[in-house]
Amino acid sequence: MKKVVYAGHLKLRLAIRNIPFEIPEKIYREALEHYYDRDTDHKIATKSLRFREKTKEVMIAYDEFPDRVEIITIHPLKSKQKQQRIENGRWKRL
Repeated sequence: MKKVVYAGHLKLRLAIRNIPFEIPEKIYREALEHYYDRDTDHKIATKSLRFREKTKEVMIAYDEFPDRVEIITIHPLKSKQKQQRIENGRWKRL
């Protein structure tokens, strides 16, 4: 199991968006959907989660290295945002 490291940008986003600290790693480890984002050259994982009394699909962007995974950012996906990125070819399923 690879070590998970949080980038400084991710830590800032967690604070700004009031997202619990453990959520990004949970998404990485439990997501059933992983993509490659051709625009950012990062990998993406998505997962539906319940927080703030709502169920939302949330994405993380991350990079994998031989010894670790670095999670770069996190944000809730807007309605149909994931599907549009898949359909226009920006996200390719891994």
